[in-house]
Amino acid sequence: MPFILPTNPRPSKMTPRPIFTRNETRPATGAGPVGRNLRPGTRWAWDLEYPPQSYVASLDWDDVLAEDETCVIDILQPGLAIGSPGTPLINGAGQSGRTLNLKGLTPGYVFRKGQWLSLIQNGQRFAYKASAAATANGSGNLALPLRTMLRVPTLNNAVVEIAQPKAEGWVTLEQDAHAIAADERLVRLRFTLEERE
Repeated sequence: MPFILPTNPRPSKMTPRPIFTRNETRPATGAGPVGRNLRPGTRWAWDLEYPPQSYVASLDWDDVLAEDETCVIDILQPGLAIGSPGTPLINGAGQSGRTLNLKGLTPGYVFRKGQWLSLIQNGQRFAYKASAAATANGSGNLALPLRTMLRVPTLNNAVVEIAQPKAEGWVTLEQDAHAIAADERLVRLRFTLEERE
């Protein structure tokens, strides 16, 4: 069972970055074309930095020290008006590729290019980003183009988080992530969360 990390304080900095699984082909010598072959498996990592907090407050974050369990954080989308997406679910089992079919959205809901979502399958969250805008039809169905390929075949009716997408993964701490200053303030809390698959 993953640890749900506190939502307060919010990170002062959150940097998402893809962990690519693509193959690149390059000429053995000299100039020539470079090719990129996409493969399923590209996932995301987030580098997070939090504002200084007291030692007592920092104890709520002790789960980042877990070696054998993943952690869950909110994916921030500052200034983005999410609206009322409805109750989105996966529409169809076994989906693959770079399009995700959804149902249960509010008819006419507009999913913006670059907007995040997370889906929950077999108790694990997977985060994705839209590669183009898309609008739910009158039945609340939506074919959403994704920035990266789906990493596991979809399960019909799996829950999709749009109102507050989340990321789940392994935490790697910076060496001095829990350094305590002389004035008994936590200097900083910095870590990377990387999806496990």
